[in-house]
Amino acid sequence: MAEIVCQMSEKYEEYLIDESKYKGYADSISFPESEEEIVTLLEKMKDEQTPVTIQGAKTGITGAGIPMGGHILNLSHMNKVIEHSTTDDGTGRIVVEPGINLMELQKEIAARFRKEHLFWPPDPTETSASIGGIVASGAQGISHMLYGDTGKYVESIRLIDGMGNIREISGGQEEEILPGEKVDAMDMVLGKEGITGIITRITLKVIPKPEAIWGIVFFFEDTDGAAAFVDGLRKELPEEDEAKVAAVEYIDRRSIDLIEARKETMTKIKELPDIEENVQALVYTELQGNEDGIEMLAESLMESAMECGSDPDRAWALSGDTEVEKLHAFRHAAAETANLYIEEQRRKDDRITKLGTDMMVGNLSFGELLKRYEKEMEEADLRGCIFGHALENHLHVNILPEDYEAYKKGIVLIRKWAEETVNYHGKISGEHGIGKLRRQILGDYISEDYLTFCRKLKVHLDVEDRLNHGNILE
Repeated sequence: MAEIVCQMSEKYEEYLIDESKYKGYADSISFPESEEEIVTLLEKMKDEQTPVTIQGAKTGITGAGIPMGGHILNLSHMNKVIEHSTTDDGTGRIVVEPGINLMELQKEIAARFRKEHLFWPPDPTETSASIGGIVASGAQGISHMLYGDTGKYVESIRLIDGMGNIREISGGQEEEILPGEKVDAMDMVLGKEGITGIITRITLKVIPKPEAIWGIVFFFEDTDGAAAFVDGLRKELPEEDEAKVAAVEYIDRRSIDLIEARKETMTKIKELPDIEENVQALVYTELQGNEDGIEMLAESLMESAMECGSDPDRAWALSGDTEVEKLHAFRHAAAETANLYIEEQRRKDDRITKLGTDMMVGNLSFGELLKRYEKEMEEADLRGCIFGHALENHLHVNILPEDYEAYKKGIVLIRKWAEETVNYHGKISGEHGIGKLRRQILGDYISEDYLTFCRKLKVHLDVEDRLNHGNILE
């Protein structure tokens, strides 16, 4: 055990911070490679009454995998594919350890299901994210509107709970968490940010890939035109029998500027053309299905975009996995460059962390929501960038503070937006989780029903509150 548990030192400094720039502290760290090692570690930590923080690839933006003391249990070395199989209905199953990242998973699926042409639909644009982290945080990705929640593609999970018990949890399975109160067992794990146990194995459902995929980027010289285009699609999204719109993503001018400033250092996107300065916003649409159906959809989208002031001759239209991946990388660059900005500011003042929203507001038009964010940032004399899942009114607004005073004003504004989101019966966390950072900033706006549910799960699976202490709950 002494060989597994390492005392914290400068060598492990990187494990005390994630992409939110929320920083913690710990006494020790381990990189287990098996369930047996995890169980032994938990027994040791229990004997020493040491809290344990479960950690994956550290790509999170809420501090969920960052420790506030105790021991870090990092799962990055548990990154193997256990087995795979196909089923009679044309789908497949692949069993993986939690530390495998999305990029490696995609490569493994492509190789193992080469003849069947299968894929895993959840597609967070952060390809270095671990699958365990994706499942634990409830990450969705840009095609959520077509494929639905990540949980649809998780068939079973192997979990070690806070008492060290190994549990097999399957979709559709019920579990009694209190006398007379049963829940879907998968809900005890999916999106629970490690507070109920350590994921050691995940069985994923993979499905047939669409025959073709296109990505089209429409450029607008004013945000009103982009908003009108999105709201038109929200009212009536074009469909074909053999093709569907998989994603509609909005990116504002400030995000574009951040990307353009760093584009030359980003391998996947540096070959894309520069975006003209008079462009104020863009909308990325992704189409999946057969070629004929996609062509019909593309024509319909082009007409709608033209009516809203977008020049079809300036649009980017790419097809095929390799080319569309460039557009995915461009979309991810919006988030990545916002994080890099925060990293630069944090070097000047280490009190600064990421200030980004993950709110879903259904009772407003897209145009109304966008104007509200822009107007209130301007009134607060704050800079920020806006991007995200347009059709679902699920925008990620990133405050870009120039100093700590602006950072404090940003917190006040985000809390105001959270209060308004609750009043609109929206969600204050759509896919990034709550972790420690959002709990500290928005804790009093988190649904009391959800907190009550999480407390019940703690009593059922981690009664001593030893795992991921500080995530979601006080």
